[in-house]
Amino acid sequence: MLIPIERGAREPVAKQIVQYLRRAIDAGRLRPGTKLEPIRVLARELGVNRETVAAAYHELEILGLTESAVGRGTFVLARAEAAASRQAGADERGRPRAFEPVFSRRSLAATSLAAVRVDYSAPADAVHLERLIPDASLVPDEEFRKALNRALRKGGPALYDYGDPRGVERLRRALVERLAGSGIECAVEDVLITAGSTQGFAVAVQLFCDPGDAVAVESPTYPWALGALRSFGLRVVPVPMDEHGLDLDRLDAVLGRGDVRLLYTMPSFQNPTGISTTVAHRRQLLDIAATHGVPILEDDFEKDLRVRGRGAPPLRALDHYGGVVYLGTFSKALFPAVRVGWLVAPRRVADAAATVKRLIDITTSPLLQAGLAQFLSEGSYERHLRNAVRVVEERLAAAEKALTAHLPPGSRFTMPEGGYLVWITLPEAIDSATLLADARRAGVVYAPGQIFFPDEQPSSACRLSLAHATPNEIERGIRILGQVARAALPRGRARRDARASAGIHL
Repeated sequence: MLIPIERGAREPVAKQIVQYLRRAIDAGRLRPGTKLEPIRVLARELGVNRETVAAAYHELEILGLTESAVGRGTFVLARAEAAASRQAGADERGRPRAFEPVFSRRSLAATSLAAVRVDYSAPADAVHLERLIPDASLVPDEEFRKALNRALRKGGPALYDYGDPRGVERLRRALVERLAGSGIECAVEDVLITAGSTQGFAVAVQLFCDPGDAVAVESPTYPWALGALRSFGLRVVPVPMDEHGLDLDRLDAVLGRGDVRLLYTMPSFQNPTGISTTVAHRRQLLDIAATHGVPILEDDFEKDLRVRGRGAPPLRALDHYGGVVYLGTFSKALFPAVRVGWLVAPRRVADAAATVKRLIDITTSPLLQAGLAQFLSEGSYERHLRNAVRVVEERLAAAEKALTAHLPPGSRFTMPEGGYLVWITLPEAIDSATLLADARRAGVVYAPGQIFFPDEQPSSACRLSLAHATPNEIERGIRILGQVARAALPRGRARRDARASAGIHL
């Protein structure tokens, strides 16, 4: 479609596209049933970004002129259908009807996750091992407040403006220096500050994927990521994990299908398992992704919370084909309310990411960024990390001791090299989602394994987060979990045997 675009016009480009296509539909030049060009194709032809075309197509659908189907495309409706659609807001007498929201398939897909439906309520004295939120008592609030005040005095009125969409340069320079310590060589221009790593995730996914595309993920993985991918209209392709990380043979087969546009992975302190992969595993994973030409979105959300060992370099540090986009955040090591994360990518990708970021929210708070830069430059962050890592080490040691002592026979658990997460696999007769009700009443709350798998099938696994609990609380919570699991075993085995005798296999 040769759509004339006036770059300097007051009318936004998306609006110009809508007006042109609307005139073409009304005039009959675009007949009912005509398939509009894919978003990616039209964006390339017009020299605009995909989000502009996507916004125009969305507006046409709201006007009742087109209909979109995930995986099929956008089609022109018959003008009678379009007229009926525009009149849907009135009854047969022309009076306005009460508004009835019709939710998009994307929003319904996102809210269908089991994670939304899990009940975590418990008695007041229950041990909470479900939330991956840092302990507020560890936050260096006085030091951070002073750093913020000093940054404000230095930065002055400029910190009240929107600022550079890429982020405050001083903070990006500080991150470049920190990343170099992990083997990631990058320039300030390769770094984009985001509103937490969750926004970095959303930006990266929108860069590489259109609705209907497939994204490969670890199974199990972070439930929020599953919901976000589905809300973008994407297909989730699970790749199983073993004790070493992603099953690389299965990954090779999945990427070999040719329809996967992106791989999302957490090679260090994986959520929910806590597994960190070896250098050899990471190099092989990179070779597989490079062979199939698939970019990697690496989420290094707990990087600064290592308690033992040096750990393998991030995938971004080992990247030999220029396909890794790296995400980091201050949310887990410092506190989530600061809402500052970062995305590191090859320059061309970083430039495109900055454009998408600007369309989403213009910029992340310059004031908070400047405060963080000051906090880092004064050495306050490193002092905080030393205390935080000591606490994490104590909690992991308490968890390992309690898990060894209290879990029923046949149970297994991971013991990570850092971070807050421990992954438990109870005997297979137990469904951890069903067990949660007994555990809550007894005084412990955890995240059931079912919510971490794309297919949401029953699981005997569960995730414990040590972020909020003291060593004594960890011991008590795991002891209670062991007790309710042991009590549930006979019932679980009876149900399993009954299903087997009836010929039912799950």
